[in-house]
Amino acid sequence: MLLSRTARRRAKVWALSTASATALAAVAVTNVQAQEVAAATIDSVVVTGSRITRDGYEAPTPVSVLGADELNALNTVNVADAVNVLPAFSGSASPRSANGNLSTGATGVSQLNLRGMGTNRTLVLLDGKRYINAALTSGNSAPDINSFPNALIERVDVVTGGASAAYGSDALSGVVNFVIDHDFTGFKGEVQTGMTKYEDDKSISAQLSYGTPFADGRGHLLLSGEHTQSDGIDGTNDRPWARLPAAVIRNPAYAEGNGQPQYVVRRDVGLSAGTPGGIITTGALRGTYFGPNGQVLTGYDFGANVGNNFQEGGDWEYSRIENGIDIAGSVKRSVGYLRTSYDLTDNVNAYLEGQYSATSTTNTANPNRRLGNNTISIDNAFLPESLRQQLLDAGQTSFRMGSTNADMGRFKGDYSRSVYRVAGGLDGTFGAWGTDWTWNTYVQHSETDLKPRTYNNGITPNYLKALDSVMVNGAPTCRVNADADPANDDAACVAYNPFGIGVNDRAALDYVMGVSVRNETLEQDVAAVNMSGEPFNSWAGPVSLAVGAEHRIEKVSGWASERDEATQFFAGNYKASHGKFHVTEGYVETLVPLARDLKFAQEFDLNAAVRATDYSTSGYVTTWKGGLTWRPIEDLRFRFTRSRDIRAPNLGELFTAGQTGSGTFLVDKLRQNPDGSYETNPNGYSLTRGNPDLKPEEADTTGFGVVMAPRFLPGFQMAIDYYNIDVTGSVQAPGAQKVIDLCAAGNATLCNSLLRDDQGRLFMVITQPQNLIGQQASGIDVETSYRFPMSSLVSALSGDMVIRAMASRVLKLETEDTDGTVYDGNGVVGDWAGISPYDGLTSPKLRGFLSVGYKGDAFTLTTIVRYTGPGVYANGFIECATDCPAPNPDGTPLPPTIENNDIAGMTTIDLSSSYKFESFELFGTIENLANKQPPIIGGNLTSAHWSGQGNADYDRIGRQYRMGVRFTF
Repeated sequence: MLLSRTARRRAKVWALSTASATALAAVAVTNVQAQEVAAATIDSVVVTGSRITRDGYEAPTPVSVLGADELNALNTVNVADAVNVLPAFSGSASPRSANGNLSTGATGVSQLNLRGMGTNRTLVLLDGKRYINAALTSGNSAPDINSFPNALIERVDVVTGGASAAYGSDALSGVVNFVIDHDFTGFKGEVQTGMTKYEDDKSISAQLSYGTPFADGRGHLLLSGEHTQSDGIDGTNDRPWARLPAAVIRNPAYAEGNGQPQYVVRRDVGLSAGTPGGIITTGALRGTYFGPNGQVLTGYDFGANVGNNFQEGGDWEYSRIENGIDIAGSVKRSVGYLRTSYDLTDNVNAYLEGQYSATSTTNTANPNRRLGNNTISIDNAFLPESLRQQLLDAGQTSFRMGSTNADMGRFKGDYSRSVYRVAGGLDGTFGAWGTDWTWNTYVQHSETDLKPRTYNNGITPNYLKALDSVMVNGAPTCRVNADADPANDDAACVAYNPFGIGVNDRAALDYVMGVSVRNETLEQDVAAVNMSGEPFNSWAGPVSLAVGAEHRIEKVSGWASERDEATQFFAGNYKASHGKFHVTEGYVETLVPLARDLKFAQEFDLNAAVRATDYSTSGYVTTWKGGLTWRPIEDLRFRFTRSRDIRAPNLGELFTAGQTGSGTFLVDKLRQNPDGSYETNPNGYSLTRGNPDLKPEEADTTGFGVVMAPRFLPGFQMAIDYYNIDVTGSVQAPGAQKVIDLCAAGNATLCNSLLRDDQGRLFMVITQPQNLIGQQASGIDVETSYRFPMSSLVSALSGDMVIRAMASRVLKLETEDTDGTVYDGNGVVGDWAGISPYDGLTSPKLRGFLSVGYKGDAFTLTTIVRYTGPGVYANGFIECATDCPAPNPDGTPLPPTIENNDIAGMTTIDLSSSYKFESFELFGTIENLANKQPPIIGGNLTSAHWSGQGNADYDRIGRQYRMGVRFTF
């Protein structure tokens, strides 16, 4: 007998196939009925880690679920923040991380990172459909959760294991599916506001949703809109942890064999080659610097030189710049969602849905820096006469100086992105072989329009012309307009004064600064068909079968300004990219009962899948999965999976025209100074271009675990799972210095990637991603939930106690270099970037989450504890403060030494509560109740400028307050 419309709606409650039903309807109905029976003891939903519908604790692949109650208890402004409390996520992107980044255009996104293996290795779905990426660059080619319709998300399902055979490329570390409540009926809304203890990052959000049946219940209309605005945090706003910076530096007291460590962590580190008003770094005037209105100051204390334009001690605080980089950018976000469905027949339902989101993020990043490489001539128009005379007395005609150009201000990033999505499809049931089958088909078109802008951006050629000025008829004049050769003239040039703060007028600033601009459009078209049912019975029960096919087209087109294309800006320097690929794939999945109700096995099932995929760029690949579940007794279930998963190269890795990194410290190992040292360029560039010849990454994933649901403790379930992910051919772009080193070692091909100026000085290194390295991750996940009535403790009490605990322990996280060197990233935290010349995997060893709550008819109270374990800067260090080991007599290298390799963990406690009245609910949350400060982690000094603290993965915000009201009619 075919299903009724109500039953078919129930059957759609599938974690990873909501919009593409692939499970036998009868199985789904059975699970839903089981859910209703269990509702009195534990919240349970029908979830699956495959295309075959299974309960989350019953599936062979582990699945974690955040339901509506848990999402409401967290009261986050964005659902991505709620998902990131799960311990399996580490290093996710958010508007509170990477705020010094300009060239990627991806600042302000919320992207999920399972296992710390990269956001581009986590497949994100909305209602079971693949979602378009938010940016082109390889490291940020993942969907932006900011664009999702948060108001209608009823739960989030997380598959913590490879699932490429079932869901396609990118599911290498797992799948996250955001499930929308299609059947919502009524009128509901929410208004929420909040701020921090420091009265910043003020936010307000409003949501409004409406759902109604029509045509006598054959149709259903769903409308939703929301707007969110967060002010962000300007600079570090005097956060206690940021009052003194921290950095890992080369120990200035170190000498080979003197017992001192090579590296130390210090909190008095600043720039040595640039101050807000400029500082002279060479010659007789070295240490002369300039203050407000051009005031001449002398005797700058350079402290101890620790390399890469940095100093320890001395007047370090005057030159620090990292405290002006925003902890959190401001975010404005608007989302609209429309869905209508209609029963064409009793067995066929048609639907059409549309979605629009607009997100704008702004942030303040680094200043316009020129660190020690401005050459000033003795006849400069703005040079104070007293200093000119000192140069004459010393017999010098020029000097070098550096500046963070306070008059030009800091870079201001403005990142606008819009997402348009429309999808339409059919789903239904039919009878065959005496059983009911489900099917669906859909088409989807999505676009992401990106418009990154960088304001207050220095224009290098204009700056250098304006900097080189002379006096002509008593007026400062650009030298190009003062020489005898009219071919050099630039009528627009206005002389720029490098000596002081507040010394340049608007005309000078307008000439040396501009706006870096790029417009880019990503497009994705998908057509898919899926079908599932039970074609026959085995000796142990019905065999389930799911089959499907999908065709996807992705392309990018764009435009960038002429100055960006010519790399004329201090930062940004966007490039326009163009490219396209398509992929066709088909899959088969089955669930075969092998035993039922036997002495040794109440249940024993095989779950297997295979997917054939053909990419227009990289060719054909096969992925597969095999899983077993075995329940020897009612209380105990074992599960095992083995899979071959892939991540195909994305548009950015294939076709990006160039992602420019500025302020790159380049050591030119092909040119030497007169003293024998290598030439360096502290203000070089790196340019990462796409590589259309890339092949997919391949991963062999193994998982096994046990699920316990003891009958003597009703409402309790616990799962313990082990995972191992072994990636080969990982797509990575070598760092700029790695390219230089390989060229110097004899790689003539890579020498073509070194670009030099007219004087032969290295100024840019071009890198391309390659299938270079191998990576491996393994660990153990634990999840437990327990819900029981309070009356079981005290008969007079009402309501339920709900407890959920989760933990993720990383056992191995390794990156293997092309020369066989293995970098251990397990427990490595922060941004020191010392473990690999590539993007080595890093993650805390242990993350945990505990939620303890009371849920009554009207009142709820929940306490949430979040834990991140201690870590290190890098594994393999020898930790010593004194008596560090001397070099080996035979010359074999020792591991590097560091004074302190320990990084503290962090525990925060959140408290949330709500009270329901007849038609509305008041709620409030205090996050980081104790205002716990993050551990002090030394930042990264491997570039020519410091982008701030290394603790971006921790709560750097402090105590936060949120409150609001929900209403339903």
